[in-house]
Amino acid sequence: MNSPTRRALVAIFALSMSVAPDACAEIAYPYELPAEVRAALDVNTRKKVPFNNLLLGLNCNWPEGQYGMVGYNHPDAQKLIRSIKPSSLRWPHGVWANVYDWEVDGRRMDDDYQTQYRAGVEKHPDLRYGFPGLHALHQELKFDVLFVWNINYDSPEKGVRRLLDHRAKGFNVRWIELGNETFWKNQRSNAVSDVHKYIEVTKAHAAALKAAAPDVKLSVNVTWREASNGAWNEPLIAEHYYDAVTLHKYVTPGETPDGIKEVLNSRKLILDTAETVRRDFRSRPIWLSEWAVDCGNNALSVLGMADTYLGIFSRPDLFEIADYFQLNAAEALVTYDKATHTHTKTSYGAAYEIVRDVFENSTLLESRIDSSKITTGLDAVSAEAVIKDGKLTVFAVNKTTRSVPLSVKFDGVVYEKPFKHRAFAFKGINEFPSFALQESALANLPSESGAVILPPLSINRIDARLSAPAPEKISQ
Repeated sequence: MNSPTRRALVAIFALSMSVAPDACAEIAYPYELPAEVRAALDVNTRKKVPFNNLLLGLNCNWPEGQYGMVGYNHPDAQKLIRSIKPSSLRWPHGVWANVYDWEVDGRRMDDDYQTQYRAGVEKHPDLRYGFPGLHALHQELKFDVLFVWNINYDSPEKGVRRLLDHRAKGFNVRWIELGNETFWKNQRSNAVSDVHKYIEVTKAHAAALKAAAPDVKLSVNVTWREASNGAWNEPLIAEHYYDAVTLHKYVTPGETPDGIKEVLNSRKLILDTAETVRRDFRSRPIWLSEWAVDCGNNALSVLGMADTYLGIFSRPDLFEIADYFQLNAAEALVTYDKATHTHTKTSYGAAYEIVRDVFENSTLLESRIDSSKITTGLDAVSAEAVIKDGKLTVFAVNKTTRSVPLSVKFDGVVYEKPFKHRAFAFKGINEFPSFALQESALANLPSESGAVILPPLSINRIDARLSAPAPEKISQ
């Protein structure tokens, strides 16, 4: 996570999570907008790339205070996953991957390394992560899995047995992260207590895994904080035994005016961080296996999240995998009432659902936005276009408190035909509605020929008709 302290707080307070979002302070829009706000999207339907569904992955946590001690084995956890039908999951999520003993499906530490997470291991010896439940769901739903390997305590031989076991059970074990955030001292063990030991241990794992399964891709975890952790990255840069680097990046600055500005600019902040990592690590693919955007439960957090998704999608050359953190804990897409066994979708979850419905299994078209600026370098509107099932859809985010006309060109021709416009529009920046799990946040808006009017503070889906070029030239 963004800091050891933040991860610790998530672990500590997970037991006290409630169905209703936490009360948040009122915030104000941090910029004075220009007198006129407009946007234009230019789409080239002849330049396209298949959308990478691995960019829609999720981390899932099953706090023992809510779901018992059985993880994915819990019937309500299984009900939630069956309802969402994820395209990909990360297993196990986060810090607890470092102490996961796959042979018993529980937590284990067999050294005296001092870390704040030891208490969580020792106090819950009966806790299970729920691999049988995950396996049953995987066999039914056929989602992809990004695995996090326990390099803190497992030997390379045990790691190979784990790979062969999971493949025999039907998992396509192709992507493995070698530990979780080991650059933080509190996530290490005696075996990997510094970067040089980490390299020695992960090299041994990599050699054994590649010998058993040459097609497997392996990632090492790197830090983004050059000032305090540059010493961790530098020795890894010189190595060649891994295929990718794992980056975790959060824009979670709080509800101050400066924090709100960061969230509105979260897309650029995350892309700039990824660019720096790619430059340092010689263009290796990036696995953004934890990320989130948050300045409180409000509209701007959700719009910043949606805008960041578009930034990730726009750079298939940069990101190979992305997993949002997370489904049901920090920056939750879904909350849970254990008394009624009811899951409720948050505004984050509603936004994710719209994003996923538009982009999953689609073909991404080359698009260029020309937008008024909220401030220097910050577009008021972001948008992308896709072809899916032979239909063309524009997805647009309006991060301003104004209605914004959006004109769209396809192959240089202004679109003036009828369109279907639906939007998840917030009534104010402090709004953060929740929804029943099967309820859509999208509302139908007037659909006329000409410019689309994006409501203030909105996530928009615009479905268009396209007669030229011919359908066979633009469909998958």
